[in-house]
Amino acid sequence: MKTFLPFVALLMVLMAGCDQDEYYHSGEGLSMTIGDRVVITANDIECYDLSTHFIYLKGTNSFLNDKLVRDSFRIYANGKKIYSGVFHAWYMSSIPMGPAIYTPGSFYGDYLVPISYGSYFDQSGKKVPTKDPRSDPRILDALKSWNQLHEGLQCEIRSVQFKSGREVSLELELINNDPFNYYYLDPEKMGLGLFHYFTNGLSFWSPTLQKSFENRVQHIQPDPWDSWEMKWLSVIGSHEKKTIRINYTNFDPVPAGLYKLQFSFPGLSHVEKGDLVQRNGRIWLGELNLSRDFQIR
Repeated sequence: MKTFLPFVALLMVLMAGCDQDEYYHSGEGLSMTIGDRVVITANDIECYDLSTHFIYLKGTNSFLNDKLVRDSFRIYANGKKIYSGVFHAWYMSSIPMGPAIYTPGSFYGDYLVPISYGSYFDQSGKKVPTKDPRSDPRILDALKSWNQLHEGLQCEIRSVQFKSGREVSLELELINNDPFNYYYLDPEKMGLGLFHYFTNGLSFWSPTLQKSFENRVQHIQPDPWDSWEMKWLSVIGSHEKKTIRINYTNFDPVPAGLYKLQFSFPGLSHVEKGDLVQRNGRIWLGELNLSRDFQIR
């Protein structure tokens, strides 16, 4: 009996530790913890953009700049732990796999917590890791219950055509999944040089050759580098679809073979919180990374 009682006590302590990790009494909705501290509750959130996994805060993300930032964070939905992620410095050459928050958060305003997701394609073309926990249905339900979920923008590659010489034509479809308008970066208004300052554009990755074939657009940097202008932006209406065409005239010669086609559709980043909502809609921030298998015969 004397041996049994200490064993029971130890078991209860271990169970309590597990419960604290899996459940956190931080209230309903979406929440985030770092260590044993709750840094975001549902009351702190203005909205969550599902297309980029950006948490827009009512206040600031000052907790990302203090000593509280350690090697991991946890995301909860209605008090249930859904996933954990790591903090990663921008200047490091390595890329973390899975959910991550890059620090310091200098690329976006202090009202944002961008949760990225590191993955790669193996030699067979499969994505690793295979499952992204940021879109867990329990997270979406928690956000919907607080009316905080924004679906954001969606972009799809519709076609790629090779013309004479080194010309490549790309056709995209941009989709607004929300019941309000968005402003987006329009390559036709900006010109390819300025648009490609915000994105590397179209590329073809060959798993066989272990080589990437790129566009050769000369980038034009804004002056100052972190500035932007409303004249670069176009409006996509509520639940509207738009076709975007980009024509490359100086692409690397791409031999026949199987490729992973890649494109990043860019948005703005250095936007003050007071400028997010304009007369005809909301400015969309972030980027959408697109890929698909493609064969050149």
